[in-house]
Amino acid sequence: MGIEYPGAAEGRSAPELENAAWASVEVPLSPQRLHDFLADTGRLFRLNPHLEIEAWLPQDAGTRTYRWSALNETNGCRSEVCMRAEALVENAGWTLHYDAGLKRATEFRIAAAAGGSLLTVTDHYHPVPNGSDERLKEVDRSLIPWTGAIRRHLAGLARFGGMPGYRWWMECVMLGMPPRQRRIVRMIVWVSVLEFVVFLFVALIYVLESGRS
Repeated sequence: MGIEYPGAAEGRSAPELENAAWASVEVPLSPQRLHDFLADTGRLFRLNPHLEIEAWLPQDAGTRTYRWSALNETNGCRSEVCMRAEALVENAGWTLHYDAGLKRATEFRIAAAAGGSLLTVTDHYHPVPNGSDERLKEVDRSLIPWTGAIRRHLAGLARFGGMPGYRWWMECVMLGMPPRQRRIVRMIVWVSVLEFVVFLFVALIYVLESGRS
C-alpha cells in the first residue's frame, strides 16, 4: 500500500514505509508523559471513535498481552485478535503486535516537539500482492479519526483536567460507551447548552424590557 494518510504534521516528512499507513499530530504532553499515557492500551483503543469494543480481556500482565474483539465502523469488519504491547527503546513509544488479520502491528512513535510531543501512529500490514485480494477490505480507515481523537482528548485534559469530575466523565463515562452512544450524548449535551443559551438570551430581553416599563 505505502499510502500516506492526510493529516501528517505540516512541514514534517512521513516515514518511507511500504505496506503501511500513518498519521502524525502534535500533543500537549512531554514525551515521557505521553509514553505513560499510551501504556494504557484499553483506554487508547476506546478513544478510537469508529471502533466498537465488544470484549477486552487481559491475558498476561507480564508480557502485556490482551485478547479483544471489536467492530470497525469504517470498513464493517469484526476482528478478534490477541495483541501484545512492546515498548520502544528509550520510551520512544509502543508497538502493538497482532496475531491475526491483515494488520500485523500498530506503532505509536514519540518525538519531542515545541509545546509537547509529536505522535506518529503507523499501521503496518502484511503484503498483499494481488490488488483484488478480499483481505484489502480489512484496511483500517479509522487511523486519522483515531489520531485526532487522541489529540483532542489530551488537549481537553490539559485544558480542563483540573475541573472536578472532568477526567471521570471523559474516561469512565464517555469511553465506557460504544462510539454511537458517545456521539448521541455529545449531541444531547450541545443541544442542551444551546437551549440554555437561548433561555438566558430570552431572560435577558425580558429583564431589559421590564426595566423600561
